[in-house]
Amino acid sequence: MTPLADMIPTMSDPDLKALRLNALRLSASTTASLTQIASATDVIPLIDEEIARRAADKTATAVKKPRAPAKKKVVPASGHQTALPDSKAA
Repeated sequence: MTPLADMIPTMSDPDLKALRLNALRLSASTTASLTQIASATDVIPLIDEEIARRAADKTATAVKKPRAPAKKKVVPASGHQTALPDSKAA
C-alpha cells in the first residue's frame, strides 16, 4: 500500500471527503501526470471502503441521547418594579 493509503484510517471525516473529491478530480484530469492519475484511481476504492466502514460503525453503535428537560418559564417582572430607583445610586 502507498503511504497515503496507510493514513486513510486515521483521517477525519472531512479530510476523507476532501481527499475523495481531490482523487476524483485528479482521476478525471487531462493535465495530471499518469502517476497522479494512477494513484488517485487506486486510492478512491480505499476511501470508499473507509467511509462505508465508518457509516456502519455509527449505525451499529448509535445511542439515542436523552433530551434535556424543558426550561421553566420565568414570569416577567411587573412594570413598577423596574422603575424603582437603584439602591446603590442613593
